[in-house]
Amino acid sequence: MKTNYKAIILLLISIVSSGLAQGLTIIAIPWYFTDILHKSSNFSILYGLITFIGLFWGLYSGVIIDNYNRKKILLYINIFGAAIFGLIGSLQALLDSAHPLLMFLGFAICSLYYIIFFPSLYAIIQELTNQKDYIRVNSFVEIFMQTTSIIAAIMCGLLLSGSNIFLNYIDWLDFEFDKWAIKDIFFLNAILYLASFVILLFIKYKPLDTANTACGQVWREIKVGFDFLMTNRKILIYGICSQIIFAFLIVELFTLLPLFVKNYLNETIVVFSFADVTYGFGAIIAGLITIHILKYVGKFNFTIFLIILTGYAVLIMMKFQDLNVFFFTTLIIGVTNASARITRMSYLFERISSNLMGRINTIFNTINTLIRGILIFVFSAPWFSEGTNVLVGYKIGIYVLILFALPLIILKSKKFKF
Repeated sequence: MKTNYKAIILLLISIVSSGLAQGLTIIAIPWYFTDILHKSSNFSILYGLITFIGLFWGLYSGVIIDNYNRKKILLYINIFGAAIFGLIGSLQALLDSAHPLLMFLGFAICSLYYIIFFPSLYAIIQELTNQKDYIRVNSFVEIFMQTTSIIAAIMCGLLLSGSNIFLNYIDWLDFEFDKWAIKDIFFLNAILYLASFVILLFIKYKPLDTANTACGQVWREIKVGFDFLMTNRKILIYGICSQIIFAFLIVELFTLLPLFVKNYLNETIVVFSFADVTYGFGAIIAGLITIHILKYVGKFNFTIFLIILTGYAVLIMMKFQDLNVFFFTTLIIGVTNASARITRMSYLFERISSNLMGRINTIFNTINTLIRGILIFVFSAPWFSEGTNVLVGYKIGIYVLILFALPLIILKSKKFKF
């Protein structure tokens, strides 16, 4: 089978607008709770609750992905996102206020959207890709997705700060722009999700034969994935440990980073959004170089190196209260996370068939969710929002990274062949 690059490119174009919507929401809401409402601890508790709800949704979504038309799944979640964000924006306009629960509902929808979106996307891409092109295509996807994230981060910083604050950081631009209300961001999200839905309608895609599993058969289907992993324990251990960078960073982005920028660096949402821009540039660099590195370094060894490098970058970021150091280490972390994702997905693509990929991925994602949920509830303690106590949260993150690198190092020392 030849890699269908045309279909892959069209698929990625179709998700640009939804990627922008996701990016706007996941930056705007955590910062709003931290800087405007001064309720970062409340946000973390709510985020922890939605994360644990995602455990069950994640398991069921894996069965859905492996048993239903994956293009239709993307269509349904985008039209649902458009409807929900349009409703939230309308309610906020009617109430003439940004109620915290309505705000968090928007964030929750994004979180649940991600759980089924990425496994569906990667499952379709695996169907369209020849095995020898897995690393190249995964690198291409990473570059494309991160470019969208960069645009979303810049948009968020501009829309929520207005030109007066934004141009203090970029003095070579000169224009007037009033900052938007959160309800305006939600209306924009509704339009962006709807645009993705419309574009997806034109994608030509022939799905694999599916069994259309009934709800009562879900656990039996999930057990198929568990049985595969129990007979392939090397894949199980690698799959769990290799995703720890993402597990910590997604928690850090929503719980620690707003506090780090506000309390430790004494900066605004512009720096917070620029951090996401810098992270995105790092991910693009990873997309360009990972394919070449993996020609000379094994995926297993490279994964260990990336986890250790992430921990070291976090340590440097903590030690120096300096914007230049902050952005440099953020760039490095962007490289390590994206490179680990490319390496990990290429490793799994080579060892897991497409008809199992949805279930296997969501089993890993469920374990990842458990880890994130525990970290979120730890960081939800009000103590972390006081002074520079957020640094202790980053120290905990370094220990977690080391903890999950150890099983890979031990397996490597025993000379298991991966």
